Amino acid sequence: SWVGQTKRHVSTRVYFSVISKHKVEFNHDFDWSLPVILHNEKHAKKREVAEMFFIKKFDNTINLQKDTENLNNIY
Repeated sequence: SWVGQTKRHVSTRVYFSVISKHKVEFNHDFDWSLPVILHNEKHAKKREVAEMFFIKKFDNTINLQKDTENLNNIY
């Protein structure tokens, strides 16, 4: 799975992301017919915190972010 924020359409975001790199390197494709929107937030800082939260929540992501270490485990 992959967690990320975007203002673009999901298919565009997927094409220009770590997902494309993962697909090429590992010949692993994702099923994008039913993507799940985990959270919708207008405020940038709140979006960033939500993104960190969901990256930490899901153990098996291909996300490269290391800033999730700054999110307290209480969340």
